[in-house]
Amino acid sequence: MVWRALQLPATWKGIGPIDEVWDATHDPDDTLTGYRWSARAAGRHWEGTARRTAMEPGSSLRLALDSTEITGAIEVTIAPGASARVTVTLEAAPRGMLATLFWGVVGEALRRGIATQVEEFAARLANDRESDPGRP
Repeated sequence: MVWRALQLPATWKGIGPIDEVWDATHDPDDTLTGYRWSARAAGRHWEGTARRTAMEPGSSLRLALDSTEITGAIEVTIAPGASARVTVTLEAAPRGMLATLFWGVVGEALRRGIATQVEEFAARLANDRESDPGRP
């Protein structure tokens, strides 16, 4: 199920600017509340945190992204139906003078990469579902 996959920190690796994910935290009911991340874009490396800011169980999950030079959010929405339709929204903005100076290059790298990243994310979810046909 797509919702269950969204609770796994590894699911978020490769979406938007995120290259690595670690130190995930969960609620007692095992829903994701946050994680630490690293990203590489336009030849730069950043580390930051993701913190859940909104959730509709089974339908959507929004995580705020925060680092010294980037701020933003990633939201995944799941449309109900026989085959889940997943929408991923990435918001990102520079924070600080240095990030602002390089933001044109960084923003363009994010824009170019997001479509491919979301397609790969959807393919991973589909493969996971096919490998376990009894899985909802």
